[in-house]
Amino acid sequence: MLPRSAVLGLIAPIAILAQQPGSQSAPDSAVARAGPQSPQWKALSVKDKLEYDARHFAEVDNVVFAGMGAALDQARDKPGAWGQGWGAFGERYASHLGQYAIQRSIMFPVQAIDGEDTRYFRSTRTSFKGRVADAFLHTIWRHDDSGGMMPAYSEFFGDYGAAALSRYLWWPKRYHNGTAVFIAGSDTVLIDAGINLFHEFAPDIKRKLHLGR
Repeated sequence: MLPRSAVLGLIAPIAILAQQPGSQSAPDSAVARAGPQSPQWKALSVKDKLEYDARHFAEVDNVVFAGMGAALDQARDKPGAWGQGWGAFGERYASHLGQYAIQRSIMFPVQAIDGEDTRYFRSTRTSFKGRVADAFLHTIWRHDDSGGMMPAYSEFFGDYGAAALSRYLWWPKRYHNGTAVFIAGSDTVLIDAGINLFHEFAPDIKRKLHLGR
């Protein structure tokens, strides 16, 4: 699993910026809504989902988080057989990108079949803790095509499926086991929660930086 210090490192800058004066959330009525509560919301067709996934496949935050995952693996010397140095880091980075590509390839058919809406909708709550909780919850519990909520089956199939394939296809043999797959899949769930957290507070951070100019 990811070290606790790494998780805190992801959350701390967001927490500081979000809680400083002038960066508090707007009243609930002013919170931007694109989810089922909004009159602008509409369900995505299978074609819409495919186009949405294609547009967001190479988002900068996904590429950055893959680099962060590679850096953590480098720091933990995991897997040790890949060694250290820039060449080893490149190998770990490529591994994370490959795992991400497999994850997305698995997620799309699952969400198309079970009616998931994988778009991230910002929380309508105004408290910092409430918004953090919603960002993490959205990783495993998300909207469906009717506007209700459902388990994020595509998240679990994608994260753990990609973890299994990456471990058995190109990681050293000592990682060809269920424990390694479970740890890698759980790491990915946590990383995805961090990406949701970024999407939740990125507009506030951008506004804060703009006001600070």
